[in-house]
Amino acid sequence: NSIKATSVVALGGTNLTNDIAIGLRTPNHEAEKIKRQYGCAASALVGADEMIRVPGVGGREPRELSRRVLTDIIEPRMVEIFMLARQEIELSGYLNQLASGIVLTGGAAQLDGIVEVAQEVFELPVRLGVPKGVVGLADLVDSPQYATVVGLVRHGLQNAHGGGRPTLKGRDLFEKVAARMRGWIRDFF
Repeated sequence: NSIKATSVVALGGTNLTNDIAIGLRTPNHEAEKIKRQYGCAASALVGADEMIRVPGVGGREPRELSRRVLTDIIEPRMVEIFMLARQEIELSGYLNQLASGIVLTGGAAQLDGIVEVAQEVFELPVRLGVPKGVVGLADLVDSPQYATVVGLVRHGLQNAHGGGRPTLKGRDLFEKVAARMRGWIRDFF
């Protein structure tokens, strides 16, 4: 019931979006859309004939590219991120103790093929982490993108009440936090 080790790998989905913007010569906001809509972390899962539409920059016409070009940008970056994470786990001395495997969270965890790539790098079972037991927000936060924040809110709520289940008063607090999170999600998405 305590944290055994912690580390930070200062790379993630934003770096991936920047790579896509540079590699496809498109604005960052378009690169983010392309990543979400067509992104795949495993080239083996992409057909040679699959095409994507890439918006141009500075009034240039959009162009068609093979989806493999996008995957050739994403896959090496994800392998790099996972290799760095694996090194950190090895340095902590806990790699051989992770029998249950790795849980991926965050927006980039939604990429097609991400679990397969992570399993190859970590040589462990890998699954996506999604929030569970969320009442009233389930449809908004049922994604690896929100798993960490929902888990932290739930953990904080439980600890505020002596580690047990939230009381009615705690539930009221959770509903207030949930309402605020709904507002944030609506504002940003």
